Amino acid sequence: MKKLWLLGMLVLTLVYPGQAQNQHSELVTTLEVFLSQLELTIQQASLSVFSPNLNEAKKQANTALNIAVGQTDASFDSTVPNLGDGVGLTTYVRRLGRIFESNPELEPYKITWDNIRFFVSMATDQLKAALHQNNLDNARRLTRIAQGLLLAARGAPGDLPSEGGIRTLLGLVHD
Repeated sequence: MKKLWLLGMLVLTLVYPGQAQNQHSELVTTLEVFLSQLELTIQQASLSVFSPNLNEAKKQANTALNIAVGQTDASFDSTVPNLGDGVGLTTYVRRLGRIFESNPELEPYKITWDNIRFFVSMATDQLKAALHQNNLDNARRLTRIAQGLLLAARGAPGDLPSEGGIRTLLGLVHD
């Protein structure tokens, strides 16, 4: 709930001029929350890749998917653990996308945001596909692909904007 409040405050600061510093702080906070949820999704995907059997691999992939899509998505499965904040990476992608669209000063970073949006979307698709596998090797392969895409979405602080992810974006907006 606190994270939703922070995002709400960010949106309010967009409406009232003279609050650029507040706006920047809220953007950074929201990006940091997104990164923490992304890290958790990466960890769950990794557990799936190294699971000893198909049922465990699917359970871990489903847990990663729950974190990625959030509680309000039709793909969310309440029978497996929900280790995330319930919002979902895809919801953060949409919310932050609206912030990027409505703030021209963020235009130089839009290419980095497009990378993140693409990688999260593709990773989510791969996690969903892993759940429909009847073969452990196939489930692991799809989850490994999802993990790689999530790692790309994470990026590194020194990456070029055209190649970077969320850590790149955080590095750019901190400057």
